[in-house]
Amino acid sequence: MNGERLRRIVVQKIPKLLLLIVVLYALHQNKRLLFDAGEESAAGGTAGPVAVDTALTNAFFGRETILTTQDSVKYEVRFVGGETESRRRGAAGEPNGYVLVGGWETNSRRGMAGPVPVAILLDEWEIIRGVRLLPNRETPHFLALIEEDRLLERWNGRYLQDPLRAVDATAGATQTAQAVVDNVNGTLAAFLGKVPVEEGRHQTRPMTDYIGEFAILSVLVMVLACFISPENTRRMRIPALVLSVAVLGIWQGAFLSVALFYQWLIFGASGTVRIGVAVMAVLSVGLPLVTSRRFYCSYLCPFGAAQELLGRVGLDRPIARRVRQAARWIKRGFLSAIVVLLLTLPYFDLKDVEPFSVFLLRSASVGTLLLAGGSLAASLFVQRPWCRLFCPTGELLAILRRPLRYPKGDRREVRDGGR
Repeated sequence: MNGERLRRIVVQKIPKLLLLIVVLYALHQNKRLLFDAGEESAAGGTAGPVAVDTALTNAFFGRETILTTQDSVKYEVRFVGGETESRRRGAAGEPNGYVLVGGWETNSRRGMAGPVPVAILLDEWEIIRGVRLLPNRETPHFLALIEEDRLLERWNGRYLQDPLRAVDATAGATQTAQAVVDNVNGTLAAFLGKVPVEEGRHQTRPMTDYIGEFAILSVLVMVLACFISPENTRRMRIPALVLSVAVLGIWQGAFLSVALFYQWLIFGASGTVRIGVAVMAVLSVGLPLVTSRRFYCSYLCPFGAAQELLGRVGLDRPIARRVRQAARWIKRGFLSAIVVLLLTLPYFDLKDVEPFSVFLLRSASVGTLLLAGGSLAASLFVQRPWCRLFCPTGELLAILRRPLRYPKGDRREVRDGGR
């Protein structure tokens, strides 16, 4: 790297990067202003026991109930009945069932849009008969996937005092399903004074996970070679596109999006981020900063690769220059609208504003499928229509790629190094 290019990076890119870091840090540090009030009202608070009421037990047991508790962790359930019921239960008024809810520290793992606390319902012999979700702000679509996968039924029939056994979260909404599993296991373990099975299992990942990470990193190496030396790797272009669609998209579901960046910003990435996706994000931000060239959009994005492959078998007409110029403002307006939307509705599901989750077929909504289908169909006639006209993720990554535009009066001073 020569001195002139280094000077341009320092003058035109570093200030923009620092400003972006400051803004992101400020948003992350002040996220409680957006989220805490909603979470407290939806799930019972940020400390102490999780709230539960008779509406839950009435619906579950199919009759009117009374709840009593001494610690707000284990509730005793008694049916409201006549003399026959009272004689059957005995003079001591033995419970007809129990509800375990635990405390916020063991029942607040986050799904895609916030905590998903649970209640564990048991019969009079302390056998688990059901798990129910307590009030939350999770996306209804992901909750429907959990219901469809019958995840909440996998603890049914277990005795409360049984050793904790692992339950797999195989629903399409992986993060939401895993949060439910962790909350159930955490609540049971805290009540019984045991260590949840899942905590020990986090250290041992299935071999398929390692194979998937290796596949993602292998595609990254191949694509990086195409980026560094495009003239010498022209024959690798089509194989790289195919691998991007097949491996990153269909097999691994590894891609960047505004939804992913927002999730990392607000909820953190330490517990869920994958190595391959993290490397992808670092390269997608760092390489354009240094080279002023597109990396992710042109070489790595599986949806962009799918559009380009379809364009090669179709008409593949370029988009008119005037349309491309207007599209810059369309993408900027789209990205700005998303920012405003998140400031007013911080729990809005961003997965439906982009077509990328089409690769996660079980998690894709009808709107996503229609958006993806329309974009792919249009790519048979024009070059990468979604990328060039609408993509907010591409516009977000382009912020670091484009040079910083100084006021006209200051351009000479910048060009002369401030002299």
